[in-house]
Amino acid sequence: MRPIPTAADLGEILKRTIKGANLTQEETATLTGIPRSTLLRKMHGGTFNFEELSKISQVTGKKLSSIVSEAEALADKENARR
Repeated sequence: MRPIPTAADLGEILKRTIKGANLTQEETATLTGIPRSTLLRKMHGGTFNFEELSKISQVTGKKLSSIVSEAEALADKENARR
């Protein structure tokens, strides 16, 4: 059975996605309408809702399905290390 990505896995991929889009966390917060404190908390293991993830996907120009796939790959990689 394939490991399920954790909230921390998703948060790590979102950090990489934001950085890859040459955006700061502050810019991402402003463009998505998600308060910066909320964005940071959720990227460190909190739970995003679908609308928030869709907004981040839109402002970074990365498909939501790609973000989820990368989180799954990270979970696979972490599971292989155990």
